[in-house]
Amino acid sequence: MAKSKLHIVFLVGLGLLSAACTEEITLEMPEGRKRPVVEGSISNEYKRHEVILSYSTEMYDTEDPEMISGAEVYVNIGNDTIWFHEQDDKPGHYLSDSAAGKRNRWHHLEINVKENTLYSRPIRMYADTKMLNNATGIDSVGLLPLRNDEGLPFVDEKAAVCVCPYFQTLSDESIVYNVELYLNGKRFKNRPSKLLNLFSMKGYAGYYFNGPEMLQNNAEVPVGIMNKVYLHEGDVVKVKLYSISEDYMYFLIAQKLAVGVNPVMGAFPAMFSNLFSNCDAIGWFNATSVIEGEGVYHEAIFQEEG
Repeated sequence: MAKSKLHIVFLVGLGLLSAACTEEITLEMPEGRKRPVVEGSISNEYKRHEVILSYSTEMYDTEDPEMISGAEVYVNIGNDTIWFHEQDDKPGHYLSDSAAGKRNRWHHLEINVKENTLYSRPIRMYADTKMLNNATGIDSVGLLPLRNDEGLPFVDEKAAVCVCPYFQTLSDESIVYNVELYLNGKRFKNRPSKLLNLFSMKGYAGYYFNGPEMLQNNAEVPVGIMNKVYLHEGDVVKVKLYSISEDYMYFLIAQKLAVGVNPVMGAFPAMFSNLFSNCDAIGWFNATSVIEGEGVYHEAIFQEEG
């Protein structure tokens, strides 16, 4: 059993607090069942893709998880097969050779582990996921000052740079974009930002995004916000929009909400999974199509008019 120390404060008083004392007690926290965990993805980008295999750990376990080595890992796309090879310096991390997934096609992930430390039998895990369609591409990216009279929480409006892509959207309202921003070629940690860098196309599908029809009654719609303290004249900002399913969106939200949750104070969120297995594995294999575009930052956007 896992043990956790908890201090409980007893407050005694009538009307006003008159005294306080503490008593240390020990709670018996039940151990969870160890399960195989899969983290993997493939996109339509021609590059090396990764699948990570490990075993789950206790919530308060400070040690690194045990990795799953010696697995056979591959992805079938119709008659084509992409093999993943374990890295010599990173056990449990499996990389493909440079390859690309295909839009509107099903991708079948297959994982077989003959020898493992959890069961006396071989482990088989698999997932089937369809790579959704995406727009043709992003024509340009505008970097604009925030135009919102009501303001946004945790955002300094005088320093907020809105990242506004311009492109022809698809008519599919179920598309959700997972947004990544890059500054001069390096991944930008989007802060301040929303809870997650997720953007739903509901209400925008079918329009030319940030085009004349959308702007009749609105200002440009950003998919991300950057603080100008990180930007300099001539910096290049790239936005990548990964088209993901609503199911994968819920998986990402569950992951985000699970971080820092105290099981004593509330229920642990249910973990979504698209894996099938002979051993109750968990995790997600995602196939996603991506479009990208770039914009150049100019300090003049913050000059006052007139």
